[in-house]
Parts: sequence; structure tokens; C-alpha cells
Amino acid sequence: MKKICIIFCGGTITMKRNKKGALAPFYNAKDLLNFVPQLNQLAEISVIQLVNIDSTNIEPKFWTILSKTIKENVNKYDGFVITHGTDTMSYTASAISFALNNINKPIIFTGSQKPITDIPSDAISNLINAVIVASKFNIGVSIVFGPKILRANRTTKVSESTLDAFDSPFVEQLGTIKLEPEINLDMVTKNKDNISNNINFDSNIIVIKIIPGLSNANLEEMILSKYHGIILECYGHGNIPDSLMPFLNKAKAQQLPVVILSQCKTGVTKMNLYAVGEQAVLSGAIPGGDMTVEAASIKLMWILAQTRDIKKIKKLFATDIVGEITI
Repeated sequence: MKKICIIFCGGTITMKRNKKGALAPFYNAKDLLNFVPQLNQLAEISVIQLVNIDSTNIEPKFWTILSKTIKENVNKYDGFVITHGTDTMSYTASAISFALNNINKPIIFTGSQKPITDIPSDAISNLINAVIVASKFNIGVSIVFGPKILRANRTTKVSESTLDAFDSPFVEQLGTIKLEPEINLDMVTKNKDNISNNINFDSNIIVIKIIPGLSNANLEEMILSKYHGIILECYGHGNIPDSLMPFLNKAKAQQLPVVILSQCKTGVTKMNLYAVGEQAVLSGAIPGGDMTVEAASIKLMWILAQTRDIKKIKKLFATDIVGEITI
């Protein structure tokens, strides 16, 4: 039997309703495993309880702690399953994919939309399926949730209420949970040996959605606020209004990285298709391609923790590190 380490980080899967009916962290790792004795038939299970919090409260320093925990135990186990709240699961899973990009072990994130004591609950099936996938397939850092197996850094949460909570909007999913898990081997990425194994993140960034009438003066205040990086969710192919070009030019002068994502579901494909996109690139904007906002945010934090050199930032952002972007 494969040796699988389950790292408990909280989330709905560990919660119980309080007197007012609101969900809050309650069960510890031992309690939770008592609800799922079937796991011992699937693998040799070990448990690490790292934290037990609502994932809304997850912060970047936790990603470093989780990365260290996995690194310290990587030679003891054949794979890892991480229970995590759904609200920030895509962020944490993306962070681990960058931080541990050279670790050749399955690291599977899962959780639930309903507490494990609810009847019915998706908690037990998700946990069982995550352990099965971690035992059978080396697919790197992934999310197993409901019927889907997804590459971690391609995911986004799409529903707060359905049991099929996550999607992979820009690429095919890694696999599907059927009678047995099925993996699309063409979608499994290979590790790159020449990529930095950095486990730290610089969270001093901001994400701004462009809307009609957004003030250039307000954007320029972001430069004065000493952010280390800015992500703009723009129109269409990455188009930016002419009125905001002074901001981009000032950011370029300050060597402040400004990453461009699209508000469309297909991502930034050709920023030079329109003049309003072409001028943004000429003013130093960094195309984010088809990255999700979760992956782009994490990648920028990960890069900034390594360098503030704008040339190096642009080069790394244009590199496919762990399958997070289509080049």
C-alpha cells in the first residue's frame, strides 16, 4: 500500500454549525478520520494537523509553512492530500505548485461544500477520491473535487453552493472521477529542473478591475502606495483605455511591473490586435496570457520574492513554470 500523508488545514470539511447555525472550525484531524475508516483500506495513512481555520483567513505566510512541511516530509511518503477550505483553495494550491515545482510527488488538494456530519455531504467522497488519486497517479499539484481532477494553478472557484465547486476555464481538466479516476495524460506537466525552488511570497501587490470611468489619478496613487506589483483585469484582448496610459507610463518609469489579464473567459490572446492593447505593451505592460487571476497573483508574488529586477520579472512571467500559462 502507498504511504499517503493527509495534511489538515481546516475548511468546511472540518466545520460544525454553532448555536446560530453558522459554520466554524470544530473537528480535529483525528475526529475527521474517524468519519472515514475506509481510507485505511486504500493506503497507509499518516496525518499532520497544520492549522484548522476558515480558508478566508489564509495568508501568504501559511503557504511558506505548508511548503516547508511538505519538503520536510517528502521522502517519507508517496503522496500528500491536503484538506483546505474552498474559498482560497485555488490560491493555496497555485502557491504550492510554484513553491514546490521540483518535487516529483502527487500533492492533492480537496475539501467539501458541506460539513462531514451533514447528510448527505460531499466531504467523505472527496476525501476518498483524493487519496485514491494520490495513490495511483503522479500528477503534481492538483485539486480533486466533485467529479473533476484539475491542475491546481488552472483552477478557479465557480460556485458557493453546488458540489461541483471548481472549474478550469482555459484548459482541459486533468481527469474525471468516474467508477475509477481517469487521467488525461496529455495534460500532465513535467517538472523543469532549471526553475527556482523558492517557497516565499511577496504579497505587496494589488489586483484592479478596469471599468468605464476608472480614474487615472486613482491608479497613479497605487504607484505612490509603494506596491511592488499591480495586476489589471482589462477588456477583451487586454485593451486599456487611452485615459489610463499616463499611469502605465509612470509605472514603466518606476520599473513597477503591471500585469495585464483579460476579463474574458479566453484570457489575453493577442494584445497587439487593437491599438489600445498595443500601446499598453509599448508602455511596459506584461501580458498575462490565459492565466487565471489566482495563478497570476500567486506567480507575481512568487517572482517578486526572488527579484525586483523588471527584466527578470518579465522573463519569468513569460515562462511556463508549472503549466500555469499557455505559451
